Amino acid sequence: MSQQIAVFDLDETLIGGDSSQLWTQYLWEKSIITDPRFIEADQKMIADYCAGKLDMHKYLAFSLQALSQISHEQIDIWLTDFVETKIKPLFYPAAQKQLDIYRQQNIPIIIISATVSFVVKKIAAAFGVQTAMGIDMAMENGCYSGDIQGVPTFREGKVTRLQQWLAEQNLSPQHISVYTDSINDLPMCLFANEVFTVNADMQLRSEAEHRGWNQLNWVL
Repeated sequence: MSQQIAVFDLDETLIGGDSSQLWTQYLWEKSIITDPRFIEADQKMIADYCAGKLDMHKYLAFSLQALSQISHEQIDIWLTDFVETKIKPLFYPAAQKQLDIYRQQNIPIIIISATVSFVVKKIAAAFGVQTAMGIDMAMENGCYSGDIQGVPTFREGKVTRLQQWLAEQNLSPQHISVYTDSINDLPMCLFANEVFTVNADMQLRSEAEHRGWNQLNWVL
């Protein structure tokens, strides 16, 4: 029984970038997607996300059309290369160090991200983190569809999914530490006992100052 757990957001928290946007760019560079509307949709997604008004269902329904005819096995092969070439260079050294500290203390680490889970889990594995949650996409004929399965790990959905996971693991930690950069994770921050903001956006920074949360600045 662990009395403590550490929960990390992924994008702009553990890595200096947005994995969703980087993945689309990777697919574009490899000419796997050729329609510039997918790039534009990602730029709009980032803007809406930062403004706290992203329609996640609508964004994913559009974004995943590009992969709807491609087998998940093939996507996994691309993901391996993507993590190696695009993501690993963006790991914050301080993030890796912090993960190692928790590991040495046998404190369970969970990565919870509003990116699709097949991307999140691949990146988490590269960090050596076994427990990772993202937005689960329904499968059709061995391909990812644009339909979300279960509760999306977005805003208060992150708290719901964490609570579900804790119940499944039969864990009731006395202390939950959370690391994030985004105001979208405010519900998770309020659920936690201890908050570390990492390169926080303006709204989260003002919450952190108001609530006396720890503010970290991680660089590449």
